[in-house]
Amino acid sequence: MRTWSLILLALALVASSTVAYRFHRESSSLSSEIAALEEETEGLASEIATLKGETEELSSEIATLKGETEELSSEIAAKEAAARRAVVAALEIGATPEAIAATIPGLITDDLGRMVFIEDIPQRILSLAPSVTEILFALGLGDKVVGVTDYCDYPEEAKAKPKVGAPFPGFSLETIVDLEPQLVLSVAGTVLTQLENVGLTVVVLQPKDLSGVLRDIALVGGITGKEEEATALIDSMKERIVNIAVRAATVTEKPTVFYEIDASWNENNPWTAGSNTFQGDLIDLAGGRNIAAGRSGWYELSMEEILDADPDLIILEDYQFGVTPESVANRFTWKGLTAVKEGKVYPITDASLTSRQGPRIVDGLEEIARIIHPELFE
Repeated sequence: MRTWSLILLALALVASSTVAYRFHRESSSLSSEIAALEEETEGLASEIATLKGETEELSSEIATLKGETEELSSEIAAKEAAARRAVVAALEIGATPEAIAATIPGLITDDLGRMVFIEDIPQRILSLAPSVTEILFALGLGDKVVGVTDYCDYPEEAKAKPKVGAPFPGFSLETIVDLEPQLVLSVAGTVLTQLENVGLTVVVLQPKDLSGVLRDIALVGGITGKEEEATALIDSMKERIVNIAVRAATVTEKPTVFYEIDASWNENNPWTAGSNTFQGDLIDLAGGRNIAAGRSGWYELSMEEILDADPDLIILEDYQFGVTPESVANRFTWKGLTAVKEGKVYPITDASLTSRQGPRIVDGLEEIARIIHPELFE
């Protein structure tokens, strides 16, 4: 019995030792895993702290960028507001169509400063300029137009009107008189004296700038009983002009521009538009710098002056006469110009948009704006 007891005791001791060994081994493994987890936790906490620092730094950078963006937006808004005020002031027309209408019958002042007596709203109107014809049709006066020039081709209805000639080779005074106009809207020149000598009522419309174009629309609307139509047209044109000018005012760099009106007589002394011209206004409003702005009106600019200015862009209004970017590039003395070398010579494909002082002059402004700043006016 005693022997069996000892055997059983020995077996119990062995079993308990085995269990104790297994428990010790498992405890050691668990402790190792806990230590590894604690190490991973410390590493993760370090990464979280690093990310938190980077996040705070990024938040600080975002706040700085936000501040700079707000400051830039404020500067742009200030530029736009200043540009809007300046353009609106420059487009001031003085008397409204309604104010002009209130003076009829009475005296009005035309673009030559002449005082002309308008007895009544005219029912038969004759136009001696394409720009005048466009104004008349834009105001809904097409049915009262009894004659136009040979060059009046817009709108399509104008082509069907009786023709009275053109500044060159000349107007047919006999045809004009036969049409019995109550009002002749003319340009300046020898025809004016001829018209006055036969007793016709003549108002000269020859604006030099954009505000002058708007004033003439107001004048025509006022003396023809189309005050509402004239006011609506003027407001629409002003809005489009201001929107373009405001957008162009945000640019930091204004490219220099040479605007070629006619180089058919001498390619090295081409005609251009200086300050106080409607084409000059178009360049300024579209965000360009006219290299011919140093002188007023339309004049011939010498090749020396063009070379000295070395314009960034060249715009060809004489594309209508067959002048192309390729022909300009082939001019011997023009080859060294920056605009020619960089291929920045652009045609005005429809010169009536920029050469006629009528309602479509705003379309011309939009085309020039797209040439000067394509990034703004796609």
